[in-house]
Amino acid sequence: GGRAGHGGKPWDGMNGIAANLLLNLTAGMRFDGSLNVDINEITTNLVPFPKLHFLLSSMSPVAVSADRGRNIPAPRTMDQIFTEVFGRDRQLASVDPRRSTYLACALMLRGGVNISDANRNVERLRRGLKMAHWVSDGFKVGLCDRAPVGTPYSALCLANNCAMQRPLDAMNERFGKLRKRNVYLHHYTEYMDLADIDGAAECIQDLGAEYGRLDIARVPDTVPSIESLGIR
Repeated sequence: GGRAGHGGKPWDGMNGIAANLLLNLTAGMRFDGSLNVDINEITTNLVPFPKLHFLLSSMSPVAVSADRGRNIPAPRTMDQIFTEVFGRDRQLASVDPRRSTYLACALMLRGGVNISDANRNVERLRRGLKMAHWVSDGFKVGLCDRAPVGTPYSALCLANNCAMQRPLDAMNERFGKLRKRNVYLHHYTEYMDLADIDGAAECIQDLGAEYGRLDIARVPDTVPSIESLGIR
């Protein structure tokens, strides 16, 4: 976050992280690249089931300062960028996806990264990740030639991961405590029925449960249909 000594505000750092995520996400549409990924491909490649469309994001580096008067970390090596983007400290949500199952994953890479380096690092890291059986062969990879200011490489990871169950369950638990005491309901009941509010909470609970089921699912003898998994 920003510091008083630099005239920044506490939320400046958070805004900078959000801005860098969007810059990395859209870089393939704005600059040339050997393997650019259109943003429309994200839904196609990262959402195996329609309801499970919540993506975890992580970046390495998390933020880069364009102010050359500030201290900028030394440039990371390409292998460090790949390793960091899968680490817990680089996640933009308070989860550790390495402890849960990846349903789908995409890497949006910027800078002088070639496809052989990308494939080598994906293969190196994949062995330590818990992958759903239908994505065990590889990730979606995008390569944009233009590096961010201040660093020779960067990586944005978008993962559909069963660790999403934890924030969904935590959200529902906090709601349940308020709902039990009917706190703040008067702000919403003028325009919504209580049944709609409770129904929304049930939907969140069901989403968490579906992520949980897939997290512990075993590899079947045959490929299951969507109907057999109970997901619509």
